[in-house]
Amino acid sequence: MGRFDYLKKADRAAKKGNVLKSAPAPDESRTGGTERLEAVYLRKETVRAVWRQVRDDGGESVSELVEDLLLAWLRERQRP
Repeated sequence: MGRFDYLKKADRAAKKGNVLKSAPAPDESRTGGTERLEAVYLRKETVRAVWRQVRDDGGESVSELVEDLLLAWLRERQRP
């Protein structure tokens, strides 16, 4: 898959009228804790493409996926 191939799928969905009008509810596991959250800015098309793929695969939530990827990246950088 090319770097921006997911945008083509998003364009087709938007033309069909399958565009969400409001944001989904926050992940329940993240709202009640004492852990401080921080905003991260990403392209909306990227987030939606990832969310579609995670949903289709029946995987974990996108926030858990992002956290796992960032932790793996940090561990990789700490290796000598």
